[in-house]
Amino acid sequence: MAVAATTSPPLQGSEIDARLEAARQAIEGRFLEAGDVLSRAVEGVGALIASLDRMRDNLDVETVTTTTAELAEAAKTLRSLPDSLESRRVRVGELVKVGDSLAACIEEMRQHLAYLRVFAINIKITSGGIVAAGPEFAIFAQEIYDCIDMGRAQLDAFNADLMSLDDTLRTALSQEQELGRHCVTLLPAVPDALMASATAIGAHHAKISSVAVSVSALARDVQKKVGSGLAALQIGDITRQRIEHVQAGLQFLAESRGALSADQRERADAFVHRLLAAQLISTAEDFHRDVTRIGSNISGMASDASEILRLRDLAYGQNEGAENGFLRSLESNVGQALDLVGDMTAGEQAAEDVSRSAAEAARELTERIAGIQNIRADVQMMALNTTLKCSRIGETGKPLGVIAVELRQHAIHLEKSAALTLTSLDGLSSAAEALGRRDASEASEGGQATTAASVLSGAVARIGKAGDGVEKDLAAVARQGQDVVDMLQRAAGRFDFERQIGSALDQAADDLLDMAGESEIATDDLGGVLHPFMARLAKQYTMAQERDVHRTFTDCLGDDHGSASVAVAVAPAEDPDDVLF
Repeated sequence: MAVAATTSPPLQGSEIDARLEAARQAIEGRFLEAGDVLSRAVEGVGALIASLDRMRDNLDVETVTTTTAELAEAAKTLRSLPDSLESRRVRVGELVKVGDSLAACIEEMRQHLAYLRVFAINIKITSGGIVAAGPEFAIFAQEIYDCIDMGRAQLDAFNADLMSLDDTLRTALSQEQELGRHCVTLLPAVPDALMASATAIGAHHAKISSVAVSVSALARDVQKKVGSGLAALQIGDITRQRIEHVQAGLQFLAESRGALSADQRERADAFVHRLLAAQLISTAEDFHRDVTRIGSNISGMASDASEILRLRDLAYGQNEGAENGFLRSLESNVGQALDLVGDMTAGEQAAEDVSRSAAEAARELTERIAGIQNIRADVQMMALNTTLKCSRIGETGKPLGVIAVELRQHAIHLEKSAALTLTSLDGLSSAAEALGRRDASEASEGGQATTAASVLSGAVARIGKAGDGVEKDLAAVARQGQDVVDMLQRAAGRFDFERQIGSALDQAADDLLDMAGESEIATDDLGGVLHPFMARLAKQYTMAQERDVHRTFTDCLGDDHGSASVAVAVAPAEDPDDVLF
């Protein structure tokens, strides 16, 4: 054979081998790193998908439907609370008014008792100036005086009880008014928020379902890219083995050329260099093709993983810088509604307590008024007896008779005041009973409020549990997912196989071609060396492509006895798609 001679100084084989060794070591390091990245990416994307599935399970169809209906009903109940509150506030106000009227009655009775006391003293003084009256009138006047003082003591106790009741009633009225202002602040905002939350739950569930579909599609696409990327990583091991086979060829050549003449050695070197260059060109073609696929898949995976994170944020209200997720906002709305229902329930209980207190006070005050009425009867009887005694002593007893008449008149006034007080106490008792007694519709509203509290408590528990699970998943997956995205994005820029490995293969192939030269290679007298060399080298191969290239050069050699003259040319590495043997 004959090969066109080259005029450029050939690169020494040891230098080519060093370049190939550097490329082989780079393959071992960089492809292992790429495999680790893709494996972790698979785990990261799988964790994201599993987390979204768990979050969807936390708000399943049954939970969403039940919670939505319950929140809607609770919102309806909340809207009716102001009417019940106003009715109760009016009844408490009526109790306060009755208490005010009782205070007026007490003051009137106090005045009458004061007059009676003055008249009793006058009887005692006047009787002292009448000799005929004797000590009997003074003793009688003292009894009247003592009886009136007893009445005053009863009235003071009555007033103390009434003041205590008045404080209780006014405190209750103040609480009802404050609760009314609180309702004005929260209603209808709270039930509106509940209705919005109830509606949002359904929309939220629909969004999760939509996200799950999108994520599933993305996951399938990612799986394809990962599968292709992992398969493409095999090119690293393939390329490493083929580089090692080229290195072995250089080593075998050095061991086989010792018995050749200088001319034979030059032609054998050229033949082997041409063969090894062809192997490197074939290796580089496969390498360039597959590493391009790796880079594309890594970039695609980074993009898809970022899209999964974005969809997750949209589904759970974390987009646009929101600090609290959708579920936390919903839980806050339910919590406000629960506080309002709790205040209303506490107000209702307080009203019932006031009702009982007022009813008990009315009974006790009625007993005290009865005591005052008894005193009034005693005073009237004593005044009548005084009149009768005055008539027996004649003209000198007339002044005492006038005082006795006044005494009877004011006792009658005291009786009228006591009667008015009893009427007011009856009104107090009736108002207390009215406050404590709810008609059927009010009882239904109260029961509904209690039910609403129970419903809201259950909703808070379920929503809180779901929110905790979602936020824990989000926190964990966000960290893991972001790490995967960052890693893939960095990897897309760092895995420059073309520059570090591909260019080394191309350069080594060019150097071998330069060393082989371009002239025809005469191999008629090299069969004894090249045939054993080619057989030994063929045993190293593990790839079909290597055997195909090797077979072409073996066919060019012919057999040991042949004398064929064959021209073999290998295209330069810059055009690996155009190789001619």
